[in-house]
Amino acid sequence: MKASGKTKKQLLEEIAAMKMRISELEGIQKGRLQPDFGEKIGRYFPKANHMQEAIYVVFDRKYEFINDQFSQMFGYTSEEICHTNFDPMNLIAPECRGLIREQYRQGTRGEFSARQFEYTGMKKDGSRIECESFVLFVPYKWGVAIHGMLRNISVQKRISEELQRHRIDLQIVLNSIPTSIFYTDKEHRFIRANKAFCKALGFPLEEILGKTFTDLFPNLPAEQLSNFFQVNAEVMSSGISKRGFIATLPSIRGRRWLQVDRMPCRDDDGDIVGVICLAIDISDLKETEEKLWYMSFHDVLTGLYNRTYFDEELNRLANGRQFPVSIITVKVDDLLAVNENEGIAAGNNLLKQTAKILKIFRNEDVVARVGGDVFAALMPSSDQSVVENIIQRLKNSIKEHNKRNKGEMLNLSLGFATGEKGCSLFDTLVQAEADMSRNRG
Repeated sequence: MKASGKTKKQLLEEIAAMKMRISELEGIQKGRLQPDFGEKIGRYFPKANHMQEAIYVVFDRKYEFINDQFSQMFGYTSEEICHTNFDPMNLIAPECRGLIREQYRQGTRGEFSARQFEYTGMKKDGSRIECESFVLFVPYKWGVAIHGMLRNISVQKRISEELQRHRIDLQIVLNSIPTSIFYTDKEHRFIRANKAFCKALGFPLEEILGKTFTDLFPNLPAEQLSNFFQVNAEVMSSGISKRGFIATLPSIRGRRWLQVDRMPCRDDDGDIVGVICLAIDISDLKETEEKLWYMSFHDVLTGLYNRTYFDEELNRLANGRQFPVSIITVKVDDLLAVNENEGIAAGNNLLKQTAKILKIFRNEDVVARVGGDVFAALMPSSDQSVVENIIQRLKNSIKEHNKRNKGEMLNLSLGFATGEKGCSLFDTLVQAEADMSRNRG
């Protein structure tokens, strides 16, 4: 709108506004506006001096208002800080001034915004304080007014740093222990673990914390970990430690056997918040144990059960309810001659081939090498008709083998006997061996 089109009232209002703007600019330039502005802010925040937080207002890079807490925090008087020649950066540690400038730069873009950050402040005597700042950037006249609230968090910072040092010290101690140690919370999430446990599991610490076994191994069947979680839950509910439990836990390298001691983890108030676990990896010991067990009950050459295991099963079945029990015996007739004429290796090969033939038996049958050249099979819940069927299948397998292997033909003698409830299975074995001798090929 052109001036010629304006009313007298409009022109007078515009002139008055221009005079006020000029007066404000002149006042700021000469330092005369600040006291009035500070008084206005003081009236605007009548309870500012009764607040625990330090309150301040900055406009045009100058402090316009501070409350008593702000003055006490930094050791300056209100007059000193709010003086036109006072540089706000005097209250900021040198290493934090770049951060503050960037925060203010982003906040003074002309839009209302709020920011929260921490920095190190400088007191008048040169000592440092840790500050937490909440700042509102409010568009005001030709610029942006900064309304801020500060809290002295030096004590909290020191406590936090001390706790962090203790955590680091604790982690160093934990990492020096070769035994796996880990803490889990009530949701079975890992909240602490040492280097030995990370190595056993196959994951770095940062990938373990905050996760459960299920998170780390999502394809693992739930029942494989159910017992581990159940025992942990019992420790948390009862508050009683459990020691010496053998558990199988997953790892990148496969299943691991662990002997685990569990203790309730308590917070500062004594409340149970999780479980502390100390785990000794006994996988190598378990593998050795399994190998020893295998070797104690298996024939090394053929992989079948040995005479010791066969006799134990014979005793078990003799006192069981799976009658009738049948026994089939098999003798390698040419073994002695082959050993003498072709060597032990050739004889061993005959035994291995015989063991392959005997794989036709059922899973519940116990097939064993009971002598140098004699094999036997225990067949629970098997009458004579079942045995005769197996004997015929054995004969057919021997024929097929001999057709395919002209140079390694098998000559086997077969015998069998069936024991009813109340009889001696050792007598049944003798009968089967006698029948085998009669049927010698």
